[in-house]
Amino acid sequence: MEKELIHEVENKLVEIVGRSNVYVKASPIPEFDWMLYIRGYEFLCEVKKTVTRSNFGSIQMKLRTWQENTDKPVLLVAQNIYPLLMDEFAHQGINSLDSAGNCRINVGDLLMHIEGRKVPPKLQATSANRSRLFQEAGIRIIFRILLEPDWLNLSYRQMQLSTNVSLGSITVIMNELLESGYLLKTNKGKFLKNKQDLLERWVVAYNEILKPKQLIRRMTFKNAELRKNWADLKLPSDIYWGGEPAANLVDGYLYPELFTLYGGTMGDWVKAGLRPDDEGEVFVYKKFWSSVEQSQVTPALLIYADLMGSGNSRNIEAAQRIYNNELQYLQ
Repeated sequence: MEKELIHEVENKLVEIVGRSNVYVKASPIPEFDWMLYIRGYEFLCEVKKTVTRSNFGSIQMKLRTWQENTDKPVLLVAQNIYPLLMDEFAHQGINSLDSAGNCRINVGDLLMHIEGRKVPPKLQATSANRSRLFQEAGIRIIFRILLEPDWLNLSYRQMQLSTNVSLGSITVIMNELLESGYLLKTNKGKFLKNKQDLLERWVVAYNEILKPKQLIRRMTFKNAELRKNWADLKLPSDIYWGGEPAANLVDGYLYPELFTLYGGTMGDWVKAGLRPDDEGEVFVYKKFWSSVEQSQVTPALLIYADLMGSGNSRNIEAAQRIYNNELQYLQ
């Protein structure tokens, strides 16, 4: 798929700037997929099947890190990139290009800003190609594995009891983890492999597939004083802050603008100081995991996923702090 995509991009660029100004070759640098030459500039390419709001954060974080460690320009190549996301990448100094030839490239005296071209239908992503691994049941299973990698060594029956996923689905998902290179079986047990890649893919799938289904409703604070002192709300022990407020409670770095809660009932939320509002800044979700947390924040893994899924630059910086300080075991 990557090879097909990079050559589709090459052909589109040839239409725009001419054959003598464009060619592609495999990258000798392991971190990069391909090298693309455009009008004398040599770009190191990261090739992605899709770019959405859900994986915007992880892509941005990776490319910014790479840019800081190479003297060559870096280019994101994808099937389709929404214009607003392309603009946001450009604002972060990240060059991007899609399979139709839409691009934002600014390096030296090379300035290309092309938009409005349609993505070739044969390259458009379809949900039918999505692995069972990253459908709802798989997302729930992988969450537990990333939360506690030793969980891999439980029996399938124990896994079922703690996730409410059927035994049949668990069997399929565990086999796919093995076949996809994320699971290693040894005489000493099962171990997680390629953790960073699995985490990145899980974050995208969680934000696109599972999280939207868990939204119960939006709320707002009953008054400005309650909003100002949100951390003092009297919430039942089975309701947890996620996203921005959780990040604030963990390390104080991020002051929340949007608020995420997991769990509870309408009576709980109203009693705590909230009221229903379809445009409210408080998003209330079902709690989809079974463990009981020791504090009133979600697990660090879920805080990270909420922040990365927002696509907001300040949230992505906060997510990086959570990743560095709380998720070392997945690095």
